[in-house]
Amino acid sequence: MLSKKETKILKLLYGHQPTFLTSQELAASLGVSDRTARKYLHLLEDTLKDQKLGSIEGKQGNGYRLVVDSQDSFQAFYLQETKSPHCSKDNGAVQEVQDRQYYILNQLFFEQKAVYVDNLAEELFVSRSTVSNDLVEVKKLLKPYEIELSSKSNRGIFAVGNEKNIRHFMMNYFFLQRLQDNLYTFSTYTNLLDGISVEEIVIIVLDECREARLKLSDFIIFNIVLHIGLAIKRLQSGFEIEYSNMIQLSEDALEYQTALRIVNRITESMSVEFPREEANYIALHLRNKITSKRVFQKTTYSESEIKAQLLEALAAFDQETGYHLQQDSILIDGLMMHFTPFLLRLQNNMSIENPLMEEIRQHYGDLLQMTIKYLSKMPIFQPYEITDSEWAYLTIHLTAAVERYHNDLKARVLVICATGLGSSQMIKNRLEREFGSKILIEKVISYYEIADQDLDKIDLIISSINLPNVIHHTPIVYVSVFVGEEDIKKINHELSGFRPSNFPSLKDEAADAEKKAGQIELIQQCFRPELFIKLDSPSTKKEVVDQLITRLEAVEGKPIKAAFNQQLRLRESYSSVAFSSRLAVPHPIEALTEEAYVAAAIVPKGVYWEAEYPEIQLVLLMSPDKLGRVELEKVSHMLVPIIEDEEFCAQLVASKNYEEFIAKLIKSL
Repeated sequence: MLSKKETKILKLLYGHQPTFLTSQELAASLGVSDRTARKYLHLLEDTLKDQKLGSIEGKQGNGYRLVVDSQDSFQAFYLQETKSPHCSKDNGAVQEVQDRQYYILNQLFFEQKAVYVDNLAEELFVSRSTVSNDLVEVKKLLKPYEIELSSKSNRGIFAVGNEKNIRHFMMNYFFLQRLQDNLYTFSTYTNLLDGISVEEIVIIVLDECREARLKLSDFIIFNIVLHIGLAIKRLQSGFEIEYSNMIQLSEDALEYQTALRIVNRITESMSVEFPREEANYIALHLRNKITSKRVFQKTTYSESEIKAQLLEALAAFDQETGYHLQQDSILIDGLMMHFTPFLLRLQNNMSIENPLMEEIRQHYGDLLQMTIKYLSKMPIFQPYEITDSEWAYLTIHLTAAVERYHNDLKARVLVICATGLGSSQMIKNRLEREFGSKILIEKVISYYEIADQDLDKIDLIISSINLPNVIHHTPIVYVSVFVGEEDIKKINHELSGFRPSNFPSLKDEAADAEKKAGQIELIQQCFRPELFIKLDSPSTKKEVVDQLITRLEAVEGKPIKAAFNQQLRLRESYSSVAFSSRLAVPHPIEALTEEAYVAAAIVPKGVYWEAEYPEIQLVLLMSPDKLGRVELEKVSHMLVPIIEDEEFCAQLVASKNYEEFIAKLIKSL
């Protein structure tokens, strides 16, 4: 039996045969997010396949359509699911409640139109009583902010409360999580907006947009906030922002006047002198749809064609990296919105400097190069010369998306202690040290706060006290406050069976076998017996690298040592090439050899690489081919098990010869 959302998707796909519907169109019809729409789409597809009724075909740039295998069987199934009343399945019920709450709150605070229970019931495909229950939960969300729901016959339902409290709620509910999702990487590693109060910018933008009654989505406001934060950072770093040849809005325009008030308040609040043209730039964001239309009209591509180009570029990116960026709606929406001012600058032969250029190059150089590699192939960008600074702005979006991907793969953990104070903090610190790459600690709470927690998004509870048997279905691991070795084993055992909810449940075995065969072929092509050395005597970094380059010279058949050493020094001037306490992966900035190679050196007694890595035992010298025929980046991704697993690295170091080394490397696949 299908859930109501699955039934609605079934009706939509069936009614639009044989055409495609995008996930955005499905999401809009269901009143849910892109990601949630795709979740129900996959659940429906599983049911159709299990009952051998058909499948759902997905086509890049077009969307999804229904493919029926057996018309008679499908018709019987379709009539049963769409005509007979039935209760929704439990799976996804909580998600549906949260989606409806988000939809209702969005209507109340952003749409600025009358909200009626009957209309909500019709739009959300639920009963009137369900909406009434949802409104009870919405009231609970609003209560801490002293906001109440009121209703009048001619106005419907509306929020009543102090305007400051309303804006505080909007900031916390609609923006902070998205800001954390997008800025997590840089706030953690490079302090993207260090010293800048993002929350204050959000409040100012919300204030003025609501005062002007501008109908904007939370996403557009988020992007304006991010733009202003980056503009402040640029100005503080001494960069001049050029605004020449820009579309000019009338100073009487509502968007311009609103933007001017935003700029004036930020100038007063943060003591940052914005150029007057900044108001026009923000106004263009506020009028994004109109601006986008004018910008895209100057190209030979429509907005949908540009989006299709972006999806194709992200698909190629995913194929190389294994990420799922093509499915990240936050990334896609963010890049599409960024393309408007970006193309505007390109069309007017402008570019802006990036104050974060060095940090991005140092910490995310590989991601910057991949951004350039794939997005530069988009036909929309072919006519232009684009600076690395401009590409680096796009890399910010991709970096945040990669961080979201990794966080989605982690188990979400709730830590519980008797009081939730010092001892639970000690547990948290220990867990983050031991399992930082495997878990995401959502909260640290006391025993008395359990009843208030929503456990549907928690994958594992780690507790130092025995809990009653009413704790939902979430697995629990009991530990001591010191989290000893036995506790770590218990947690590892629990995590070994963890599978992220968004991780594919069924694998294509043939595709996996083909992928592994390709990886083995790549390893055998790049790693060669004549490029393998084992140094049992103490050695220096220079001696190891020189020996590896000498081996490369012999295989390549020409002198490359001087150029190679120069390139390695240049690469290490950007950032370290030591990736763990045992492993270093030196490589040149530019390709110097005709073929692609990986020269390997095992140094059991360790070699001093640099102060932070005094005992490197495995050195893999990577040399890409000049024509780029071999995807050496894939070898880098194969090294992840070595980087993350000290024990496996030790096994490789213990290899007696090349054959044993390669056998262990292949086995790790």
